[in-house]
Amino acid sequence: MPRPMPLLLHDSRRVLHVSQNELAARLGVSRRTGQRWTKGSGPDGTQLHGMARLVFPVDAALAAEIAEAAGTTLDALGLLPASAPGASPSSVVPTERVVDAVVCAAAEAMQVVPQQVRPALLAAFACARELGLTLEDVERVLRAKASRPA
Repeated sequence: MPRPMPLLLHDSRRVLHVSQNELAARLGVSRRTGQRWTKGSGPDGTQLHGMARLVFPVDAALAAEIAEAAGTTLDALGLLPASAPGASPSSVVPTERVVDAVVCAAAEAMQVVPQQVRPALLAAFACARELGLTLEDVERVLRAKASRPA
C-alpha cells in the first residue's frame, strides 16, 4: 500500500529538487491546483502517471509507489524495459544507487573513501567511452594485467 499522498508529493518534490509550484507546472496544472494537492485533494490519475514518469529516472521505488497510488504499475506506464524471464519490477534499482555501488567497490579496493575515487572513475569511464571500449574490454585487460607478476 502506498504512503499517504502528501508524503508522496513531498518526496517527489525532494528527489526532483523542485518547489510545489514547479512540480505543478511540470505536470501541466496551475499553481493553485498544486497548492490544493497539499491540502488533501491530491493529483488525479493522469497527473500521478506524469509524476511517476518524472520521478522514475531519479527514484524508481518512489515512482512505483506513485504508480500504485494511481492504480497502475511502472510496467503499465511503459517505464520498465522489457525484462528477462523471472525478473520482477521490484528488482529495479535506481541507476544512481548502482553507480554508487561501483564507486564504493573501487574505493574499497583502493582503501580510500568514495569521494576520492569518483573523479578518477569519471575520467576513466569517459576516456573508455570516447575510445569506443566496452566495460567488458576494460575488465578483460585490467584482469589480465592484474594477474601478471609485477
